[in-house]
Formats: sequence, C-alpha cells, structure tokens
Amino acid sequence: MCLTIPAQVIKLEDNHAVIRDSNGIRKVKGPLISNLKVGDWILYISNLALEKISKNDAQEIIELLENSQNVDIAKLNHQFKNIIEASRFRDLTKDEIIYLLNTQGLEKEALFSEANIIRKTYLKDFICIHGIIEFSNFCKNDCLYCGLRKENRALPRYRMSIDEIVDTAEMAVHKKGYKLLVLQSGEDYFYTNEILCEIIKKIKKKCRVFIFISIGERDYECYKKMKEAGASGVLFRFETSNPELFKKLHSQGKNFKKRFEHLRFMKELGYFIATGSLIGLPGQTIEDLADDILTIKKWAHMISMGPFVPCDNTPLGNFPGGDVEMNFKMSAILRLLMKSVRIPVVTALETLAGEEGRKRALQAGANSLMFNLTPAQFRPFYKIYPDKFYQEESIWQKYGLFKYEESYKMLEERMQKELDIK
Repeated sequence: MCLTIPAQVIKLEDNHAVIRDSNGIRKVKGPLISNLKVGDWILYISNLALEKISKNDAQEIIELLENSQNVDIAKLNHQFKNIIEASRFRDLTKDEIIYLLNTQGLEKEALFSEANIIRKTYLKDFICIHGIIEFSNFCKNDCLYCGLRKENRALPRYRMSIDEIVDTAEMAVHKKGYKLLVLQSGEDYFYTNEILCEIIKKIKKKCRVFIFISIGERDYECYKKMKEAGASGVLFRFETSNPELFKKLHSQGKNFKKRFEHLRFMKELGYFIATGSLIGLPGQTIEDLADDILTIKKWAHMISMGPFVPCDNTPLGNFPGGDVEMNFKMSAILRLLMKSVRIPVVTALETLAGEEGRKRALQAGANSLMFNLTPAQFRPFYKIYPDKFYQEESIWQKYGLFKYEESYKMLEERMQKELDIK
C-alpha cells in the first residue's frame, strides 16, 4: 500500500537487520526475507522488512523522490526567505501565498525543496498508493470543461454492473494489494441509493479495504446510507472558490453554496474528505488560486486538484490547458501549510507531463499516487479529458503494494490521525 525509500542492510543481528535510508539508521525484523545479507537493498513497513530488491530498482525509486538540484540560498530574495521562515510557525496570508504562486527560477526550486523537506520530515518518505474504478460515464450535468457532460453526443456511454464493480475491487485488493479504492462516476442516478450501498457492502464483505466515493452531488440521505454501508471517504472537488467563475462553468445552474453545503454535511457524517480545485481554468486569476489554497486548507484531509485539460466536444475544448508548474507550486504551498496532509499526483498532471510530471510533483511535496483500475474495455470511454495517462505496470505497483496486515494498519492509523487533526 505504501512505498518507502529503499534501505540498505548494514548489519545483521539474530532475527533483525540494521538498515540505513535517507531518514537514518534503524533496526527492523527480517523473518519474511530469506538469505538476507549485508549490502542488500530492502523495502520495509514500520519495523518489518518485507522484500529484497535490486540495487538498480532501489536507485530508481530514490531518484524519483530525491531532488538533486542544489539551490544557493544566498541568492534568494529576502522577502521569499521571510515567507518560508514564517510558514514554519504560522499560517500564511493570502498576499504571501500570491507571492509564492508567482515565484520563478531559484525561488521556485527553493519552494519545492522546502516542501520536499517537510514531506520527508513529517511523512518519512512513505508514498501512499490508491486505485480508482470509473464505473459509469453517464452524467446528468453539462459542466463546460468536462468530456462526460450530457450534451457530448459523440461519447459512447457505459455502466458497469454490480458484479463487474465488485469483481474489479476484489481483484485489486486480493491480487494486487490495494488498501484504498475510489469508486467514481458521473452523476448517474441509474445507481440508486440502494444500489450504491449494495456495491459498498459487497466489496466490504469480500475485501478489507477503504472505500472512497466520487459520484457528485447526492443528497444527505444518500451519503449517510453509504457511510453506514462502509464508505470511509469522499472525493468531491469544489472546482473553484470564485462563485462567479463557478457559475460560468456550470451552464445548468449548479449552486455554488450547495457545493460547500455538501462538504459541510460530509464532514458532519465523519467522511475523510478529498477536495480541491482545477488549475488554469479560463478566466481564473492568481488571486483565485490563492483563495483555492485557503479553501482547501479549511476542508481537506486529502487534496485533489489538478491542471485543467481541455477536452474536445466541450465549450472549453479550444482553450489552453493549465500550467503544470503552477500545479507543482500549489502542491508545495499546501505542503507548507498542511504538513501531514495527503497530496496525490493526479492523472491530469501525468497526462500533461508524463513520468517527469509525477517525479516533479513528488519532489514538490506530493506523497500519494492514484492508479486507474477501470477494466480495459471501459477505460477509453471515461473521457473527462483526452489521452488520459495510464500505466499498466511501474516500479510503484511492483514494489508499493503489500498484502501484509501491517500495510492496512498503517494506513488506518494515518487516516485516523488526519481526521483527528481536522
């Protein structure tokens, strides 16, 4: 479930190994690994050594998370240094956030470096890995930016059956080791409250897994029933904190206040809340992005934000996409403000910037990855935007998904801690 920086064995003692990683030297139990020798590279969770890996694989993981670029602090602007220093002791003002959003060159790299240091200090290089199942691309809404909008007649539509959703979840948990799954769709009322609860209950009966729901604006009763059925979290973006921009994006007249009323009652129901905004929307200002950061800080246990990606067959299809560097800056600032929060690298970012985008995001304070588990026959049709990034296999999936009980317990403890903080 969680990938850690690889550690090298420097000493063996009875049933333990003394290891060294970027966080220092520690002792771990090693009964799961046979023929462990001094000099070997391993992955571990908590105090348990789990798996031996090659030196090359270890170096690849280290390079993904370790920013080797050196920043000459002496060359940095005095105001920048004062803001960074202030962030260690207090919340930043909107004007200070705007200053950081405007950073370029050495200041920008120094911002990323500070965020990475905070991630390492508070989260010890653990990268959480989640899976998403996109079970329906029907949607009743006509949001101007989204390829799933109901007026997109060119998009072939699909709905996964209850058994298909449950089977996909069971495969993800039992065969691959996922401990947290997001069930996502458009706002599709074909799936009634009863059907949604049945899906959650069946998954929970077969799998020990945390379930997050991303299905849009259902009423209080629906979310209450899904929580009772076993859902733990919601992925629910507010999209923008600017009410006028929000109104322009939703031609069907979606209510800005209602959006935040949903966040309020989701919090009241005890959900772990993942929320955030779209970065680079047409008409969005730097002040809007600063307000987005302050809004995220108010509501989020986990941050879900990404660059705007224009989609064909939508009214915003010919507008330029969001700036990925601004996405990195948003992540870095939020890491300064929310030291232990979970910040995923979203698919939209990877779509625009590929593997390098993932690496840059992790080195700017992000600490979670989301992999698409939607069955192959449906995946091309969940077209929120074109050319969605998808990676069948990577070093993250190879080494980051552990089936051991310790992985689930660690995630459970961290989620509870994050809930308690809020």
